[in-house]
Amino acid sequence: MIPFEWELAGLNDSNGNLGRPVPSGHVLVPGKICLADEAISWSLEGPTRAQEVSRTTLNEFVSLWASDAKSILRFAKKWGILAMRIANTTPRTRYIPCGEAMTQGSDPVGAWKYFSRRAFAVLNIAAALRQGKLGDLADWAVIAAVDNKVETMKTCDETHVYGMGWHLYPIGTSPNDGIQRGKSTLAKELTLWLTCWRARRLQGVSDFAVDCNPQSGRLELKIDYSGYLFAALALQLALTLVGTDNIYSCSGCAAPYVREIKRPKPGWGNYCPTCSDNGIAQKRAAEAYRARKADAKRLGAEGIPLEEIARQLGMSIPRVRKWLDPLQSTSKMNSTRRKKE
Repeated sequence: MIPFEWELAGLNDSNGNLGRPVPSGHVLVPGKICLADEAISWSLEGPTRAQEVSRTTLNEFVSLWASDAKSILRFAKKWGILAMRIANTTPRTRYIPCGEAMTQGSDPVGAWKYFSRRAFAVLNIAAALRQGKLGDLADWAVIAAVDNKVETMKTCDETHVYGMGWHLYPIGTSPNDGIQRGKSTLAKELTLWLTCWRARRLQGVSDFAVDCNPQSGRLELKIDYSGYLFAALALQLALTLVGTDNIYSCSGCAAPYVREIKRPKPGWGNYCPTCSDNGIAQKRAAEAYRARKADAKRLGAEGIPLEEIARQLGMSIPRVRKWLDPLQSTSKMNSTRRKKE
């Protein structure tokens, strides 16, 4: 259930989904995942799979804190695991997500609920700040010490054992100053989500990776979660709060860019402002048009039925018919005009 305040603040789309679409983001789902002793136990034994991150991933995650362990298990089997590892044991055991070079592990149910509740609180706070309010103190208490009492700070230190730490409640000298301090704290919170799992890592510290597009043969820069669910959730949360609707990889220069106009249709090229201004988009569109027309004629010469050619090329039957027999199409149009006259 998406809170009305999130919708009012524009944190979700028209379908109620949180998160934002990003190019080629996948996480690793282990082949073996089960519930054992209040933890999600997992192992790379068996068939693992790469799961593409959906706009519903964050939606489902932020409700886990109020769910039972079996619901968390179902989520893990669908979207992947936290890969929690022990960071240190002194003076108390502390964990960190996205453990490196792990082939098996155990993610405490408490860790799942901790991160889910924290993300839920962050969204509530962001929605309030967009409306010129600081938000509910109960939500701030999830990520910050709400007063300067020693007992409160001690409780925070004992509670936040999953690698993210805590903040101080933003007390301003005026209402506007309090809102500004709240926004600054929220920015620090997002930075924690994006960076807390990278500590002392040797690999997978970049948000991007270079891949070769098998269709175009071009090298493309793409979002890379290093296979970790937490990294995907962190980026989705950040994109939601900063209001960035779409990040795409340019079909022209292959660089990632924020798309401020409507999203391209599936399978269609998309171009950054620079490539669009340089006419790359128009040039590529013309080349693609000529290529489809040539393919239609080739398939027609091979005896492929008209309907099948249209289906393969993703074009309308009338358009393909005109490509294959322009003289006949012109004759039919003239005949139709004469009948109308």
